[in-house]
Amino acid sequence: MSNKERISITLDENIISWLDRKNGNNNKNRSQIIEKILIKAKNESSINQAVILCGGLKNKFLVSMNIIDNKPVLEHIINYLKAQGIGDIILIVNYDYEKIISYFGKGIKFGVCIRYIIEDKPQGTAGFLKSAKGMISKSFVLLYGDVLCNIDIDDMFKTHKNAKAIATIGLTTSSDTSSYGVVKLKGNKITGFIEKPILGKSPSNLINAGVFIIEPEVLNQISQNQDKIMIENLFKHFIEQKKLAGYVYDGKWFHFENKDK
Repeated sequence: MSNKERISITLDENIISWLDRKNGNNNKNRSQIIEKILIKAKNESSINQAVILCGGLKNKFLVSMNIIDNKPVLEHIINYLKAQGIGDIILIVNYDYEKIISYFGKGIKFGVCIRYIIEDKPQGTAGFLKSAKGMISKSFVLLYGDVLCNIDIDDMFKTHKNAKAIATIGLTTSSDTSSYGVVKLKGNKITGFIEKPILGKSPSNLINAGVFIIEPEVLNQISQNQDKIMIENLFKHFIEQKKLAGYVYDGKWFHFENKDK
C-alpha cells in the first residue's frame, strides 16, 4: 500500500457542493472522492505502460545488461520509467533472456510489474507487436534497451495528443548525423526520413532518440504473416497518413552502440 500524506486545500463553495452531490451528500468522505477524481484524471492524461526491446548485442554481449554505475542499463531504464509514473512494463527478450528474467523477475523489488515476451527468433523492431497484442490496450511507450535518456514522458504525450498522432518519435540532436537516420520535421509532424546522410548534406540535425509513444491500433496494422518487420517501415505509412509526430528533446541522451550527448 502506498504512503499517504495529509494536505489542506481551499475550494470554491460551488465545487464543494458538486463534490458532495457526486458523493451522495456524504461530506465526511470528500477526500476520498477528490482522490478518485485525481486518479482518474491522471490515468486519462498520462501513460502507465511501457515496452522495452532488450535484444541488442554488442561483441556477443547483451547491451541492456551492461553495467553502468553498478547497475545494468536495463535497471536504469526501469528506474527512469518508475520515476515517470510508469509501472506496467513489458520486456521483449531473446538472446540470453534467462539472465534478464533471473535478475528482474516480476519486478516486485524494483517497485514495478514486469511481464515478458520471449522471441524464439528476432522479428525486427516491430515484429514483437504481434505477440504483445493481447497485453496492450492503451497508448504506450516503446524504448530501446541500449538507450538512456530522461525525456519527460507526460510532456511528450501532450505533443502526441495535440498532433492527433498514431505514433510519436522522441527526437534528439547530433552534430554528426552520418551514423543515424535524420528526421525532417514540419511543426510537430514528421514529413520524412533520410538514412545516414553524407556529412554536411543533412536537411536537419534531428535523429531518432529511441523513445516512442504508440497507439494500440498500430498492432492491427501488422499482419500475422509478416516476419522481421521494422518499425521504420510502419512509420513510412504513418507519414503518408500525416499521423507521425516528433517530440524534440534537448536533455541527456546516451546510445551505447554509438556516442553520448
